[in-house]
Amino acid sequence: MKTHSINLKLGVLAVAVSTALASVAASAEDDDVKAATTPQSSIEFGISNTSRDSSKFGEYNGLDKSGAGVVGGFDIRGGDAYGGQGGRTRWSLIGTDLGLSNRSLSGNYTEQGRWTVGIKFDQLEHNLSDSYQTPYVGGLGSNSFSLPTGFGTTANTTTMNATQLGALHNLDISSTRKNSSFLAGLNLNSQWDIKLDFNHLEQSGAKLMGFGLSPLTLGGAGGQNVSVLPMPTNSQTDTVNLAVNWLGEKAHVTGSYFGSYFHNDYDRVTFQSWNQAGQFNTMSTAPGNLFHQLSLSGGYALTNKTRVAGNLSYAINTQDQAFAYDPFLMRPGSPLVASANAKVFTTHADIKLSDQSFKDLALSAGLKYDERDNRTPSNIYNFMAIDGNAGNVANYPNTPQSLRKTQLELAGDYRIKIAQYLRLAYTREDISRWCNNYAVNAGYPAGTNCVVAKASQEDKLDATYRVSAFDSVNFRFGYGYSSRRLDADPYARAAFIGTNGSINGVSAPGQNAGDWNGFHPYMDASRIQNMFKGNADWTVSDTLSLAAGVRITDDNYNTSLGMQSGKTWSINLDANYRYSENGTLTSFITQQNRNRSMTDRQNATALWTDKLTDEDITVGLGAKHTGMIGGKLDMSGDATHSWASTGYNTQILSGPLVATCATPAVLSCGEVPAIKTAITQLKLTGTYKVDKQTKVALRYIYQHMNGEDYYYNGYQTGFTPTQVMPTNQQVGNHTVSFASVSYIYSF
Repeated sequence: MKTHSINLKLGVLAVAVSTALASVAASAEDDDVKAATTPQSSIEFGISNTSRDSSKFGEYNGLDKSGAGVVGGFDIRGGDAYGGQGGRTRWSLIGTDLGLSNRSLSGNYTEQGRWTVGIKFDQLEHNLSDSYQTPYVGGLGSNSFSLPTGFGTTANTTTMNATQLGALHNLDISSTRKNSSFLAGLNLNSQWDIKLDFNHLEQSGAKLMGFGLSPLTLGGAGGQNVSVLPMPTNSQTDTVNLAVNWLGEKAHVTGSYFGSYFHNDYDRVTFQSWNQAGQFNTMSTAPGNLFHQLSLSGGYALTNKTRVAGNLSYAINTQDQAFAYDPFLMRPGSPLVASANAKVFTTHADIKLSDQSFKDLALSAGLKYDERDNRTPSNIYNFMAIDGNAGNVANYPNTPQSLRKTQLELAGDYRIKIAQYLRLAYTREDISRWCNNYAVNAGYPAGTNCVVAKASQEDKLDATYRVSAFDSVNFRFGYGYSSRRLDADPYARAAFIGTNGSINGVSAPGQNAGDWNGFHPYMDASRIQNMFKGNADWTVSDTLSLAAGVRITDDNYNTSLGMQSGKTWSINLDANYRYSENGTLTSFITQQNRNRSMTDRQNATALWTDKLTDEDITVGLGAKHTGMIGGKLDMSGDATHSWASTGYNTQILSGPLVATCATPAVLSCGEVPAIKTAITQLKLTGTYKVDKQTKVALRYIYQHMNGEDYYYNGYQTGFTPTQVMPTNQQVGNHTVSFASVSYIYSF
């Protein structure tokens, strides 16, 4: 009986445990079902602290100021389409980074299959400098800058007096973008729907820019003085995109309108001269403009394996804002015009045919056409020449350049056998450039060419081979060849030659439009490019995977002056290791290198060469572990270190300056100090689950930057060029820590 009693008790206990486990399993299953059918909402609120001011650390993340702050956000969702209610409506309210200057808010309401509406607001602050100094009075975003009372004038900024030096004060430089948008969609039936997207963009603040001051009253730009001032970015851009879509059994068509309306609050910036008492100069700002585009796109299935798709669009861009010019540097044009009266018409068309009729072979052919027809009138504009002669007025026409580009693409993808693929692609691109009615009002003959690089043709061939050598190893190799040929007109009358096409008083069209004959910018010059890229990934085991990639390009330019060659290479290695069911480690290393060589003329007898070398390397390590402390604690972190260096080496090969160019006072040749940047960053995140609905999150960021750039030496008081106002800007080196703790409630 005693034994039976024990067995009975064990049986009852087993049943109880089984029932409890079944209940837990059922509860977990119910939770999974609920999570799948009912979205989880959450609210987060917390506090943070940033250790020090740094515009570089907070360049885009809103953490540019030291001290305590508030962090928060929410993600709330609902509707009768959730929780088994059988409805069709869903709605959401989402807010992120609400305590920072970079934040976003959005709301959306949808009746599935019928209509949707949504609103969104996001703000992004770009912090540019917290070390900029200026003697000018005028706040961030202002369009008027004056010198303080008693500042006086100076002819040499390296010898300013105590009053002038004392006027230098800090001004944080930043620009802010605010986007407000509204979107709506309406499904008329199973085939037709309409979508509307409206966006209002406001830009405020400023970006630093060099402003030239005329050194002579009413004439001459020679020995021009320079002030670095905050160019205001106060503007608004409204864009609207309205589309009507049709979907059939074998075809689809979309017709749309896109409009952009840009308005600048300021048409000019005025600023006081520090070398001419009481004189104010003027700098114009970006003018307002309008853009309208109509588009039609669609596709049709000719057969089950053959499809055709295409797009058509036509647009007009206009700008007719009145000119704002500096009376000390500009003169009335010929003919006298009040505005550019600019008009640009853009046409685009493309069509693509794809076919998979052949087994293991996919073919495609495409044709694209783009034309930018600039019909802005070409007139003569007069301004004071830089030679310093008040009576020397330059007469230059504006150059409304047009462009036409056609592109043919042919490609084939062939499966050689299982796990082996080959892709071949050929592209032919033809570009032509011209100006409409170029300076005809100034007596230029009709059809006068305004551009040296009037046409180019480029042929590209790309081959890619993919193979799975083993079940766990995949390889991909690619090779590309490109040949670009320039059709140049060295006797083109570019805008900066003059009304008679003369150079240095020679009344004949200038060779290479004022450049030394044989020079072509690298983006237009004839070029041969070879490119190789490859990558491999290897699944070593269920817990370890590796990946590697390499890319090499070699450019050679067929031009006697200008860019001669360019070479780049990069390599990356990645590893991912899952050391436990809840823990992973990741690591990577990336290295890049770029160098290019140039040859040019300093004068008729002096040749010079310049070599640029860029290199950088980044290494990183990341870790993530979940389910610690009884499944309540999740932690993740990553550490990265990057280093970059840029160096120039310029040599004068012949001419009178060979012996003097390397002197410390000149330093126009030789190897300049390298521009270097090193950044170390650590990020840690931990989330502790207090109960089923409550979490506490901790975040920590550490960042250290050390940069060297000799360019900033020329901004320092006492070391600037004699005609440049110092700003005392610094590279942006910093060591900053950020920490936050927040409470997250889910429901």
